[in-house]
Amino acid sequence: MKKALLVFIIVSMMAPAAFAGAVRNNVGCGIGTLLFESVGKPNGGWLLQMTASWTNGTLSNTFSMTTGTINCAGHINKAVSTEVYEFVTANMDNLAKDIAMGHGDTINSLGSMLAVKDINAFGSKLQANFSDIFPNSEVQSDSVANKIIALS
Repeated sequence: MKKALLVFIIVSMMAPAAFAGAVRNNVGCGIGTLLFESVGKPNGGWLLQMTASWTNGTLSNTFSMTTGTINCAGHINKAVSTEVYEFVTANMDNLAKDIAMGHGDTINSLGSMLAVKDINAFGSKLQANFSDIFPNSEVQSDSVANKIIALS
């Protein structure tokens, strides 16, 4: 009975990969991805991907994704990004002026929302990227917010 259960578990874990079609690196980030990418080729077949996926899940991939370590990009809290989008939409004109100067109340507020450690460096970075953040006078607030979040 134990052997049958073990065989069932192994087959059920491998069945989705057998029917996946084109093999691609789709196991996400984490220690398993790093380990098994270096062992074989990046798209090393379904067995390597299954092993990498299992390793990612077993070795606390949540920590890696939350902290942005082990080849995982950190993610901004969705509530924070929503707050930023609303703030940028309500303050586009003042924000453009403050970013052009590299300092001001709107930059301080955004820095606080995004938990930026050095507001002065953040303001300088925004100022240096002004033409990318505001490419023209018709730019939409969601585009501005996305670029600011990416620079934070």
